[in-house]
Amino acid sequence: MGQSTLSGPLRLGTDQDSATPNVGYPILSQTATYTQNSTTAVDVTFYLPANSQIVSFLIDSLVAYDSGTSATGSAGVSTGATTYVSGVDMKATAGRLSPTFTAAQLTAMANITTNTTVVFTITVVGATTAGNGRITITYIQR
Repeated sequence: MGQSTLSGPLRLGTDQDSATPNVGYPILSQTATYTQNSTTAVDVTFYLPANSQIVSFLIDSLVAYDSGTSATGSAGVSTGATTYVSGVDMKATAGRLSPTFTAAQLTAMANITTNTTVVFTITVVGATTAGNGRITITYIQR
């Protein structure tokens, strides 16, 4: 199947000029996988276009981390930063993990004014032999 690349932003709808316009921006996504690396932190890096708004992070833990002490997920503008996400327990049971956002994180997610690197980091304490899954970041390009 072919793919197309557009230089957005893309607006969709049929009526932008009435009192009740129905035009909006589509939600876009990027997905990457992660696999544990013993006692080393694991980074998953995304590149967002300028003027994006981060909607959410979907963290699908296919195999929960088995670190000796802890395995914590965070997301920000660099490795280990908590600009957008903090305190996700990657040792929790496998399944979709839902981060809880602070007001400061929601404010930071509201407007990415320049091309921005977003790094989701899983930091472990203790030996790890299992842990993998995928991270999906959803965003709107305005």
